[in-house]
Amino acid sequence: MARGRAITLLIVVVVSCSFLLTNRFSITWTRSQHNTTLSATNSSVASVPAPPKAILVATTQAPTTQIPPSTRPVPCKSQFSENRISWKNGKIPQTTLPVHTTGDVPTSHAILVVKADSTLNGFDTGWSVFDNLYTFNGTLYIVSDEPGGFPPIREMASSGSHMGNSAEEIAAQEPSDADMQIISTAEATALFGHSISRLNGVTFWVITITLLLVFIGLWRTYSALDLHITASGDTVLPPVSRMFFPHASRAFHDPPGLNQVVLRAAFPSIAVEYIGDWHDRASTQKAIYMDRVVLTARTTSLRSKKYDPDAKMISVADNLPKSPYWWCPIRRQVLEFSGAPEEVISLNPSGKPVITYISRQGWGVAGGRKLLASAHDSLAEALKGLEASHGYEVHVVEMERLSKAEQMELAARTTIMIGVHGNGLSSLLWMKPSPSATVIEIFFPPGFETDYSVPARVLGIEHYGVWGDRYFRTESEHKPRRHQPDGFHRDQIPADGPTIAALCVERIQHSTLLSSKL
Repeated sequence: MARGRAITLLIVVVVSCSFLLTNRFSITWTRSQHNTTLSATNSSVASVPAPPKAILVATTQAPTTQIPPSTRPVPCKSQFSENRISWKNGKIPQTTLPVHTTGDVPTSHAILVVKADSTLNGFDTGWSVFDNLYTFNGTLYIVSDEPGGFPPIREMASSGSHMGNSAEEIAAQEPSDADMQIISTAEATALFGHSISRLNGVTFWVITITLLLVFIGLWRTYSALDLHITASGDTVLPPVSRMFFPHASRAFHDPPGLNQVVLRAAFPSIAVEYIGDWHDRASTQKAIYMDRVVLTARTTSLRSKKYDPDAKMISVADNLPKSPYWWCPIRRQVLEFSGAPEEVISLNPSGKPVITYISRQGWGVAGGRKLLASAHDSLAEALKGLEASHGYEVHVVEMERLSKAEQMELAARTTIMIGVHGNGLSSLLWMKPSPSATVIEIFFPPGFETDYSVPARVLGIEHYGVWGDRYFRTESEHKPRRHQPDGFHRDQIPADGPTIAALCVERIQHSTLLSSKL
């Protein structure tokens, strides 16, 4: 009886396989000419994913008794071999870093090409770009027979422990051999063996922190490898393949949902891994080779002589060489993802100046940061008056009532963005950098924070702070220090509408005069 059941099961399996083979799905797609990938000016960079407007059409073919010979798949060499490297007949690839920016000299004098087999591929304390970096059992390894070509490990990595201010917590942030080591090729061969797994492409590696500002800093560091990025976003840099948070258990998310949208829009194929995934990789007890790694460590940035406590850790990365259009590839990717038209994405001037006041008056959090009702009315009225008196286009909006795509497109059209200190001002990332581009941030006096003045600065956008009927330029020597007085997060923030409106006119007219002189 058992034999009979086995024969019956075999017949069922054969019939099922025959059904699957004869009921094939053929998938075809039509492609738009509109390409939203990072465009490359180097023919060696190949990236041709299906455009976002691809239409997939699935059809089921009629069953046939056999697969016609002409449609049978042609055997080919497995591509899985690309995911391993072997050096049985050669030498293990050494870690490289060909451009080294020290922490002690001005950027204009900081490009140093070291020996070819041990070079620094973009470095400033806390921000590094490595080629041929290794990891084994949870430790990062630099493989080089000339370790003197690399800065001290404490200037590249940290332990990933909690950032505290006590002496014990500060000491715990120092990296140990369990975090990163520099070993010779002979030591690497003895430790790793002669064949290891490979992670192709570019990896963003983040130690201890999961903020959007860190993503901006990582791209800022990576972009130092292409000083010819164009205004239209053309770059020879390949897209980022993955992002590691080996010490973070929470996702790269924020309450407004901007982080995840930016990451997935900029790099649709990116994989993101956290502490659990990192432990899984370490538990294999096998070494991994990574083509290129852009690594940042927050505590390490604090050790740089270029660190500005008001500008936070990105102040160090912003000292690296750059194209004036370094952010344009990300901006274009995200705006194309949102569906913005080319005239909005382009950096070419278009139409009348646009003033956008991001209101928080309808924000649902009781007691949260808002203008006084009278201050809101005064500001809205003064800005609307500029439409009649100067012909400007004015928007008074609550960002939470707009879709992410609508928020991004409006920001991309905005010349001057106004708002109370808060998440809505994150939309400044999509503004066009221009002589008139300005963010006006309203604080409860005498409070001040740099969450939005910092990205504005690195993106080439002017930033002003407002206290009631006074304002100040945050890049001036008279800018205030960071401070959150009682009332900073409350709903009684004052603002003088006519003062802010006059500042808008001043910024637009000054930039117009400047442009005419150029």
